[in-house]
Amino acid sequence: MELAGRPLTISELARELGLNKGTTRDLLETLRAHGLLDRDAERKRYRLGPRLARLGMAALGQLDLGGVARPFLVDLAAETGGAALLLVRDGPRAAIVDKVDAGQVAVEVSATVGRRIPLAAGACGKVFLAHVPPAERAAFLDHQGPGTPRTIRDSRRYAEELERVKQRGYATDDEEYLPGVRATAAPIFDARQQLVACVLVLGLTTSVTAADLGSRGEATRRAAEAISAALGAP
Repeated sequence: MELAGRPLTISELARELGLNKGTTRDLLETLRAHGLLDRDAERKRYRLGPRLARLGMAALGQLDLGGVARPFLVDLAAETGGAALLLVRDGPRAAIVDKVDAGQVAVEVSATVGRRIPLAAGACGKVFLAHVPPAERAAFLDHQGPGTPRTIRDSRRYAEELERVKQRGYATDDEEYLPGVRATAAPIFDARQQLVACVLVLGLTTSVTAADLGSRGEATRRAAEAISAALGAP
């Protein structure tokens, strides 16, 4: 057992639990016998055991990404007035696995559940590629799709953009993938701190200005962080 990330002695645990040391020792030793706790014999401190870690990961593995993310997508769509999408990587492409539309975004043809888009496309692409080793990015940049005059084609500029994405925690798309559409996206991580999905928010340029992208990006980042936390991410 740990408090604030550090192993604890029997005395410290007894104090935290409000129990006497004898009772606390019996409880700890029972848990240790079942592999739920480990004890450092030299320092006489207890920490989480390997079996408890495996049980925790097994429980997290049963979490349904779509089911966990759905309430946050609903709230995000309502907050932004846009369409909030959940995408996962599918090889060289990204697949839309869920969508909540606030009713103000007419992009049904290009943003339907099940649709797959180039991994490097738009704000979502920036999120995924920001977490791909630099040496592997070139292969994806050659398949960004038709894009628009605003699409970043220069590899150096794109690399700089990806660094900004990692630093601020979200990506933006100012008509870079679809004309007339602005978007923001943010990464979702699991308990192993692995990137497992992306939250994407779409809005029409008639209702979303370029100046709005910052605040919408922050809202998208907060939603993605909440989903990550629900999946067990630190």
